Amino acid sequence: MEENFNHEQSLTLINEMIVRAQNNVNKGKAYSFMILGYVLAVCAVAIYVLLHTLSNPNQSFWVWLVVLPAMVAMHFIERRVNGAKLVKTHIEKIGGMVWAGFGISCFVFLTVVFTIAFKLDTNTVFLLCTPVILTFVGMGQFITACVFRNKMWYSVAAVFWAGALTCTFLSGDMQMIVFAVCMLLGYVVPGHILIHKAKKSHV
Repeated sequence: MEENFNHEQSLTLINEMIVRAQNNVNKGKAYSFMILGYVLAVCAVAIYVLLHTLSNPNQSFWVWLVVLPAMVAMHFIERRVNGAKLVKTHIEKIGGMVWAGFGISCFVFLTVVFTIAFKLDTNTVFLLCTPVILTFVGMGQFITACVFRNKMWYSVAAVFWAGALTCTFLSGDMQMIVFAVCMLLGYVVPGHILIHKAKKSHV
């Protein structure tokens, strides 16, 4: 028989799900944030250097392929840190869908950019890539803050949005430096904070 919940019980259940989701994020995602932040920051700096050293600067963007094995490594490291598999709450599933939507949006956007660049035979359109992707990340972090009720992610969203606005005034190579800074402030720093909180909660 289906159990009926009153208003207070429903709020209590939702709050419990949010707290559980927050704890799972602290435990399972901290190292992933750090690894992703460091890898993306290093890639961006490497591209900046290669843009000024390669005879064909466009070849520098192949560096982004490093992200693929890094994501595989993140998956295994996260499983090892978690130990037993964490049971996802409905709140966590919503958060996961937000970032799935982010990934699809980035893929569609980059496909559109490359198609337009090919048709018009111009590289100018590529200047949109970094600021738009940073804007997407900021949106994802903002929604994450709303879903998990964590004020830190509002600040992180602001970092990415500020980075996107800054990129609009810069050349493509300098955009890579801004991107690297955003990754460090938006992923590495929060990762360290989550790890510290997770360790402190077990003391």
